[in-house]
Amino acid sequence: MRSSSGWSATAEPMDKDRGLWLRAMMGRFATGVTVVAARHGPLLAGMTANAIASISLDPPLLMASINKASETHVAIVGSHSFAVSVLGADQRSIADCFALPTTAGKLQRFCDAPWHEAETGSPILDGAIAFFDCRLHESHAAGTHAIFIGEIVAAGYEEGGEPLLWFGSRYRRMAEEPVEG
Repeated sequence: MRSSSGWSATAEPMDKDRGLWLRAMMGRFATGVTVVAARHGPLLAGMTANAIASISLDPPLLMASINKASETHVAIVGSHSFAVSVLGADQRSIADCFALPTTAGKLQRFCDAPWHEAETGSPILDGAIAFFDCRLHESHAAGTHAIFIGEIVAAGYEEGGEPLLWFGSRYRRMAEEPVEG
């Protein structure tokens, strides 16, 4: 186990080495891979994200942490809604495309990903193993990001879908559990 030497609780500026070290530490937390997307007028914006969490079942709330410099942030603020598509193991190319920096072509093509909408008009990716369509409930500034809390107004999932996972800065798959006999 690597120690936390060099890390202190005081608020020091984040230099490159400390940033890389912290990123490696955060990479020890396995997550699902999602695309957070919103539509504001003609703008379709989406980004690969793993900073997603269930907040409450009553009311049904979900949070997404989104970089304030992204087009997705702009679209969420403008539309007051967003959708989270949980990607399946076979959707790695979609995750890769939405992880690229935003360009005019990417915005126009929306990564050539087929999509549909539910309640809010936010894009939900076809083939996702689950989706959450959310109306913006509240938002909070958090450093370079905004934490958007959405009230889930529509949701769905595919029975038996295998998730695309992220751990240690690379995609992973779930291993089958051994059958006990």
